[in-house]
Amino acid sequence: MNNFKIQREKLLSAEKNLVSTEAGRISKRSGAFRIALGFPNTYEVGMSNLGFQTVYRILNQMNQVTCERFFLFDFPPSGGTRTLESNRNIKDFDLIALSVPFELDYPHVLELLKLSQIPLLSSERKSKSPLIIAGGFAPTLNPEILAPFLDCILIGEAEDLIGEFMESYLRLKSEKISKEYILYQLSQIKGVYVPQFYQFDYYDNGCVKELTTHEGVPIVIESRRINLEKAETFSPVISPYTHFKNTLLIETARGCIWGCRFCAAGHIHQPCRFYKKEALLAQVKKYSQNSKHVGLIGAVISDHPELEDICQSLHSDGFEIGTSSLRVDMLSANLLKILVDSGLKTLTLAPEAGTERMWKVIKKNIDKEAVLKSAKLARESDIQKLKLYFIIGLPFEEKRDIDGIVDLIREVHEIFVVIKKPGRSSQNRKGKSKRIILSINPFVPKPHTPFQWCAMNSEKVMKEKLGKIEKAIKNLKGIQMERKSIREAILQGMLSLGNRKVGMGLFYRVEENLSYPQAWKKAGVNTNVLIYEPKSPDCTFPWDMIDPKVSKNLLRAEHEKAQRMTVE
Repeated sequence: MNNFKIQREKLLSAEKNLVSTEAGRISKRSGAFRIALGFPNTYEVGMSNLGFQTVYRILNQMNQVTCERFFLFDFPPSGGTRTLESNRNIKDFDLIALSVPFELDYPHVLELLKLSQIPLLSSERKSKSPLIIAGGFAPTLNPEILAPFLDCILIGEAEDLIGEFMESYLRLKSEKISKEYILYQLSQIKGVYVPQFYQFDYYDNGCVKELTTHEGVPIVIESRRINLEKAETFSPVISPYTHFKNTLLIETARGCIWGCRFCAAGHIHQPCRFYKKEALLAQVKKYSQNSKHVGLIGAVISDHPELEDICQSLHSDGFEIGTSSLRVDMLSANLLKILVDSGLKTLTLAPEAGTERMWKVIKKNIDKEAVLKSAKLARESDIQKLKLYFIIGLPFEEKRDIDGIVDLIREVHEIFVVIKKPGRSSQNRKGKSKRIILSINPFVPKPHTPFQWCAMNSEKVMKEKLGKIEKAIKNLKGIQMERKSIREAILQGMLSLGNRKVGMGLFYRVEENLSYPQAWKKAGVNTNVLIYEPKSPDCTFPWDMIDPKVSKNLLRAEHEKAQRMTVE
C-alpha cells in the first residue's frame, strides 16, 4: 500500500487538471452518483488517450455524477483495484465504466475486475452489484469478446451517447425497478448493446450460425456519431507522466478521407469530419493551462485542409507542436519548416508497403517518389529522426512486395542518413546525426474493413518475412529496428476476429491461470480456422449486428477489387 500511496501522490501532485480540485481530488457535494472510470493499461498510456480523457471530463461535468479514474498501476494496491483520486475500491462505486481502445487490453479488463474480487461473468454478479459498462474503439468494432463480462457496451462515439445513457440510467435507478428491466430499457437507446439479450450459435470458423434475441431489443445496434461542430475534444489533464509529456492534446479530425482497405478508422468514422481552424485554436487558448506543448491528434492529420495555417498560428503563439503520422504525399517544405521551427524532432511517416502493386492492393494511393520526396525534405531540415511504419503479411502479399520494402528502406536510408566517408565524421552539415526508426508490424484483420474476410499469415511465415527484412538491413548504419511481437499480433488477431467463445477463453486464462492454447481449447476455439483461413463472402461475422454506417456490400466490393488487382 505504501508504494501505491507514493505513486498516487506523485501522479496527482504533478497533474494540471481542469476537472479536479483540492490537490487532484474531485470535490462535489455528498450523495453524488459515483463512477469508477478505468483504462485497462498504465497511467502513462491511459492519460495519453484522448477518448479516455474526454469521457472523464464529460462525466464530471454532470451535476449528479462524480467520476474517478483507475489504471493498471506499476505498484498494484492491496485489497483490490483502487481509484487514483480517493483510493477507494472500485467495487464500492455505483457504476464501473471502462474505456477500451485496444484489443490487447481485453485481458487487463478481467485482471482489474478480478483484483477487486468482482465476478467476471455478468451472469454471476448479484443484482445489487455495480453496473459494469464499456466503450471505446475496440468494442465498437467487435463487442463480442467482452460480451460475457459486461452489462452494457456503448457503440460509437461517447460524446454523442454517454450523456443520454447516464440520464436514462439515473432515472431508471431511482425508480427501484429490477436490474434486468433497467437493462432492457437501456437497450432501447440507440447505440447501447446489452449482451445478455443476444444468444449466438457459431460455426467452427467463428462465423455466426444463428442469432436469437430477446423480444423487443433491436436486432441491429446503430453506432453513435457526434457532430464535431458541437463538440470539443481535448485533454483536460496535462501531466509529465504520459507519452506526450506536459502536452495539451487536441483532435484535428475524426476519420480519414482515403479509405485504406486494412484500416478500421478510415471506415467506421466515415465521412471524415474536420474541426475548424478557429475552433481548434480557441480550444488551445482556453485549455492549455500554461503548457507550451500541443499535440495534434487524428488518423492522418495532414488531411486537414487548414493544417499549415493551424500550425503557423500555434507556432506564432509560441507553442511546440507534436503530430501523429503525416501522409507522405501531403508533406510540404513549408509545413515541415513550421513544425521543425516549433520543436519537432521526429517525423513519422507510414508508407505501409514498398511496391506500387501493394499500394494499389491496400488502396494507399501513394508512390515511391512521394516517399523519397518526403525523405529529402526531412534530410534538408533539422529533423533528427525519421520513423517509418510498414506492415508485413498483408492480403495478397508476395515475395516481391517484401523485397520492395527492403529496397525502399535502402533508398530512404541513402537519402536521409549521413554515410560516413573516410576522413570525415558521420554527421550532417549542422553537426547532428540522423537516424531512421523502423516499425515493422504484422497485419491483423479488422472488423468493418474490406480485409475482414482475409486470413493472417502464420507465425512461421511472418517470422520468415521479418527475418528477411532484418537480415537485409542489418549492415545499414543509423537504423533502429522496433521489434514487434509476432505472438502478440496473433493474439490481437484472435481478439479482433473472435466471438464469445474467445471471450470465454480469456475467462479461463485469467480465472484459472491457463496458457492461451489451453484456454482456447477449453473454450472450444479453433485458432487455425479462426485467423489462418479466409472467410467466405457470405459469412455472418460476430460483429454484423453492429451498424457502423458503412455498407457490408461496399466493403465486399472493395475486397473483390483488391483481389482483382493481384491478377491484373
